[in-house]
Amino acid sequence: GLFNELFMGYVEVKEAYKKKYGSTLKNSWIAHVKSDHGKTTRRSPSRKGDYKFPCPANVKPKLEKILKELKII
Repeated sequence: GLFNELFMGYVEVKEAYKKKYGSTLKNSWIAHVKSDHGKTTRRSPSRKGDYKFPCPANVKPKLEKILKELKII
């Protein structure tokens, strides 16, 4: 289902990022960058207002590169 597709995407992104850059991502950073690109379908019910853990500026360009390589954005 939808949840599985979304979740699988996150697992792939995290694995690809770790392999390439050697560090671990937070799910909220992925959600934040996807949202910036208009790619989130809904807001997490647990999120009030802005992202609690926005994607750090030093991570964002690398994460965008991975998301583009995986055709997510």
